[in-house]
Order: sequence, then C-alpha cells, then structure tokens
Amino acid sequence: MKPQSSASLCIALTGGIACGKSTVAEIWRREGACILDTDELAHQLIEPGGEYVESVLREFGAHLRTPQGGVDRQQLGAQVFADPAARARLNALLHPPIKARVRAWCESVCQQHLKGVCVIPLLFEAGMDGEWDAVVCVAATLETMRARLTARGLKPAEADARIASQMPIAEKKARATHIIENDGTLAELTAKSLALWKNLVEKGN
Repeated sequence: MKPQSSASLCIALTGGIACGKSTVAEIWRREGACILDTDELAHQLIEPGGEYVESVLREFGAHLRTPQGGVDRQQLGAQVFADPAARARLNALLHPPIKARVRAWCESVCQQHLKGVCVIPLLFEAGMDGEWDAVVCVAATLETMRARLTARGLKPAEADARIASQMPIAEKKARATHIIENDGTLAELTAKSLALWKNLVEKGN
C-alpha cells in the first residue's frame, strides 16, 4: 500500500464495530499522527455534491436522495445491512475510489515524512491489508460491542446484523500485527493506545 521510507510511518487501524477505532485514532492524533478515516471518505462520496451520489441512487433507489441532494446514509445503511447482496453492490461501487484515495494519501505521508494512521474498518474484507508498517486491530467482546451499539439506539437485532456483517473479530485479531483490547474504561484504552504508539514510533525511527 505504501512506498517505503525510513522517516515515515503508515499504519492501518482496523477492528470490530463499536470497538473504539475512532477513539484510538483521536488519541494518536493528539500525539502527532496524521489521520485518514475511510468512513469519512465514503461519506464524502455520497454527500451533496459527492462524486458517487447519482451512482448510488441509481443502484439503490431515488427515494434515498436527501433534500440537500445527497444520499440518506441512515436509510442506505438500514437497506444494505439487511441484505448482504446489496451490501456487496455498495462496496463494489465505493471501495475502488476509496482505495485510490488511500493509496494517494499513503504516498503523500511518505513524501512528507509523516506518521500516518489510516482508519479502515473493512481493511481485510476490502483486501486493503497490503504493505503497511503495522496493522492495529482494536477489539472487544461480542457482549461489549452489542451493548455499545444498543446504547447508540440500535435494536438488538440491528446490532447483531451490524456485527455479523463484518469479519469475525477473532479473525481480524489473528491477521493484525498489534491488538488493543477495549472492554474497559477510557483511561485504560488511552494508556494502551499511548504505549503502543510509543512503541510503533520508536520502531519506525
């Protein structure tokens, strides 16, 4: 995924849904990391003026168009998480431009000798686990993930569908180079994240 540069660092940050990936990324941002979030890239593609608004509406229905001219992400999410075939069609549309943007970002990180972290929830599912300096998986138990999702307002069946739509967390952990377990407090997650960041930066220099 990245050209090699001894002064730069390009890390893929993945994990299960509701495991704390965004929190870890923010902790590392405060430590000087340059962050790219592929979920945000996907949102940009289907927000008003986004390059893939019309493609998604053609594929999934004009009823998803918002008054502002983008795609209703909540309705789209409900539609694709209930239908694996629909989810595969959406991924086939959005993954190629996201991969291209990630590749360009990695090149920029290396050219500028930065410490970069790319948050990619579907890293393995999308086949984006190529040449990274490290692949970090943020993990939690199924019970923790389910509790966090229902606390966000999802029904238990909806939470289970979101969890089931991703690769099992055990498999993600097995394929990662580093793991952060996040079933405890924010203070515990912060301590683990800072310790790992220090280790990664020292190894990268």
